[in-house]
Formats: sequence, C-alpha cells, structure tokens
Amino acid sequence: VSIPRVRSCGPVLYRLLNSFNFSFSDVHVWLLILIVGSAAAIHYDCLPSKVLEGKETPSCLLNGVTLPTAEHLQNVTFSSNHAAVTMEHGHIPHFSTELAKKLPRVEDLSLIGMGVRTLLIWRSLKHLSAYNNSIETLEFDDGTGAKLGGEYELTSLVLNGGLLKSVPPLGSRFNRLKLLSLDNNLLEQVKLEDFVDLTHLQSLSLASNRLIKVEFGGSPDHAGTALLKLMHLSLADNQLLTLNTTGWEFGSLASLDLSGNNLYLLAGGLDSLGALKELRYARNDWNCEWLSKVQLHLTSEAIAIVDREPLGRCAESSMKELQGICCYEHAELDYSTDVFGTRWEQLAGLQRQYELLQYAHDVQTVKESEALVDEDRVFRSRLDRTNQAQDGLEHTLKHLQSNVAREVERMDRLSVGITRSMTELRRSLNDLYQLSIQPEPSLDAIRQQTATGSVKRIKAAIEKLRRGIREYAGSTEMRENRIQRLGERLAVVNGKILQFELENKLLEQRATDLEATVKMAFDLIDRNPSKPLATRGIA
Repeated sequence: VSIPRVRSCGPVLYRLLNSFNFSFSDVHVWLLILIVGSAAAIHYDCLPSKVLEGKETPSCLLNGVTLPTAEHLQNVTFSSNHAAVTMEHGHIPHFSTELAKKLPRVEDLSLIGMGVRTLLIWRSLKHLSAYNNSIETLEFDDGTGAKLGGEYELTSLVLNGGLLKSVPPLGSRFNRLKLLSLDNNLLEQVKLEDFVDLTHLQSLSLASNRLIKVEFGGSPDHAGTALLKLMHLSLADNQLLTLNTTGWEFGSLASLDLSGNNLYLLAGGLDSLGALKELRYARNDWNCEWLSKVQLHLTSEAIAIVDREPLGRCAESSMKELQGICCYEHAELDYSTDVFGTRWEQLAGLQRQYELLQYAHDVQTVKESEALVDEDRVFRSRLDRTNQAQDGLEHTLKHLQSNVAREVERMDRLSVGITRSMTELRRSLNDLYQLSIQPEPSLDAIRQQTATGSVKRIKAAIEKLRRGIREYAGSTEMRENRIQRLGERLAVVNGKILQFELENKLLEQRATDLEATVKMAFDLIDRNPSKPLATRGIA
C-alpha cells in the first residue's frame, strides 16, 4: 500500500507517528484522517519504481488512493516528478480538473479498480487506461483556458470494464488516437460514423458488450465508412445476428474478430477487405452454404483462421464438425442398403440448388426484415408527431373555449349594468313627469326655477343615456365580431382534430399490419433453414 504522509498536524504528532514506524492499511488511514481533521493534508508517495506489465518505462505506482469528496481532493498532494502513474485499488468517484492539476507532468495514466464514474481527459495526456471502474461519463479539457478546437495528444485510450452506454464523442480533436478499446461496457448499438474523424485509428475493440446492431450512421443512404488506417477490429462476444460489410472502406484491416456472436451470415461478404490476413469467427450460427463459399475465399486468399469451435460444441448439438467452424445436422440412417442407387448425382445437384435457393431466400428475408423494421420505426415516429400535434390543437381549443366563456361572462355583466341604468333612467323620467303634471306653485319664480332645473337634468340624463347606448352598441358589435372569429377558428380546429383522429386510426391500423408482417418475417428468420432432403418428396 502506498503510505500517505499527514502534514499540518503539528510536529509533535508527526514525530510521534514516525517513531512507532506504523504500516497503515486503508482503515488506519481513514481513522487517522478523522482524528486529525479535514484540514490535514495527505501526501501519496510512489512505491519503489518498477516496470509494470504493458509499460515500456518505470511507472509510479500509487496503491489505495482514496478521494471520495471534493474536500479530500483539495488537501491531497502527489509526487510530481513522474510522467507515468498507475493508481489501483482505491476510490476516486470523480476524476476532475482539480485532480488533474495535481498531476501536471503525467502523460501516461492507468486507473485500475478505482471506482471512477466521471473521468476527465486533458490535452497533454498521451496514454489513458482504465480497467474495472464504473465509468459512465467522460469530460474533456475544453474550458476557457484551453485552445478552442485544439487537438489532444492522446494516442491510446482503453476504457474496459465500465458502464458506458454510448460511444464517447471524440471527434477530430482526437486525430492522433491510434488505439481505442471499449470492451466490457454496456453498448447496444454502434454507428461506424462515430469513428470516421479518427483518421489515424489503427486498433478498435468493442468486444464483450451488448451489441445487437452495427450500422453506418443516421442517414439511410450513407455511402460508406472509411477508416483507411484501421488494422484491427474486434466485435467479439456480443449479440449480433447480422452484419452488413457493404461500404466498409477498411483498406488496411488485417485482423477481424467476430467470434462469440449469433451471426448467421455477413451481408456483403469479405471481398471488400483486401488486406485481411487473420480472421476469428467461431461460436456463431453460420449458414453452412454461405460459410462454404467464404472458406473457399479464405483458402484462395491465404487468410489465417485463428480460432476453432470449442471441443464438444457440435457433439452436444447432435451435429458433425465441418473444418472446425460449422456443424451440419445429420439424420440417423441405415447405410446397409443403398436406397438411392444411381440417383446420387441427381440428388447432389438438387441439394446444391436447394441450398443456393435457401441462401438467396435468407439474404432477401434479412433485407426485407430490416426494411420492415425501418419502415415501422418511421411510421411510429410519424404517429408520435401526430399525437403531439393533436395534443397541441386540443390545448389551443381549450384556450379558445376559455376565452369565449370569459367574453360571454363579460357581456352578461355589461347587459346587467345597462339594464340597471335604463331602470334608473325610467324612474327619473317618471319622477320628472309627475312633477310636471302637478299644479304650478303660486310663485312664478319658483315655477320657472323648477322648470329650468328639470329641463337641465332631463337633457343631462338623455345625453348620458345616448352615450351609454352608443358605447353599448359599439362594444356589443366588437364582441359579436370577436365571437364570430372565435367561432370560425373553433370550427377550423375541430376540423383539424377530426382529420388527425382519422389519420391516427389509419396509422394505428397500418402499424398493426406492419407488426404482423414483422412478426411473420422474424418467424421466417428464426425457423430451421435446412430440412432433410427426403421431406421434399423426391422419388
């Protein structure tokens, strides 16, 4: 274990600990940190320098480095005069920029069983290896202090035994990368266009993931994928059913590993891989007719077959071995009597034609199945967009209905107010009329004054009534026009909703038909492609 030294805890305590000559384990280190306090600084020294496996130069080995929080990270120091550092059997959940700054001279970094979840790649790093961690996310040194668009120095990147669910977005800034290994992660689908910008990539390994599909990219009419310097490609121990090599522009590919999948055939074959010298393809379920043709190609091109089927695999399946790769079914026959006589040549020709037809049918079935799956994906995407549009229209309809309800309520309030004003006006007019028909008072001055005041009040009331009627008529006309427009818009929205509902039913019906067709296609793929010849009814 790399022994951390505690500083800033007082010379007395430091001399006391050194006098006992403790050999601390991880538990003792944590107890010491708790006793001294969070302000204590921890220094990690290298174990005696030695050449580690896979390294050409001695490496600084740091064992048991434990930095669970940012506070621990702030108080840690390392030996800073080493270009190669290996950390193992510790715990650093977040390998951040702050930690990278404490390793300024490191160009070759290895992290083994450190529990890393987030890992930073900085620009001066040349080799990075991480084994048996929990890496989910990569961070890059693209901050304000970094040169915008500048290239990284990294030439090899190994992230084996992590939790990656997608290929990290490396891009052209990692143009110097030669080796990339993402073994033992959680990848399910890979697009080869993710690696196109890595123009100097020589070795790519995606082994022991959960791959079910390897495709060119997002564009369905993608012309091809060019990795002209790639020499080694491994897709071993995944869950691939088919692999389309059409369009692969791998002019330097010398080694290809497809072992340990569920492959039935390679659409496109191996003809485009002119530099291929070594092939691994055991532990698959190859179509034997297709495999026979491929083996002729391998023999003619002197391509080495590195692996073989495990012993007993064919015997356990009641099969017989064919050149250590493919196993044929065989029937238990009585060979004491030649039941076919002189028809063996005819039967062999028919068998050959049948296998060729079966192979062509299987290839066409695979293409049609992939086309049906893609079409089903497109229709489901359109259905989702239609549902989203329908939800938006329904929301707009509810908003319009709410506006109409508020306008109706407002008109009701105005109508009530106008009715009340008319009632008060009638009452005032009645009062004035009653005053006018009463006998005139004896004094002329009082009569004239009363008549003049009444006439003024009547005129004022009539003018107020006229203004109220004009305002009511104007506001009523405006609201009627607005209600008419809202009604027309509501009718248009209802029409669109009916149209979307009809299209939705058609899409659902078509999706149901496609699901039945896809199920039928997969049933054809999953069935046993070869049957005994005798069942064909040949006399």
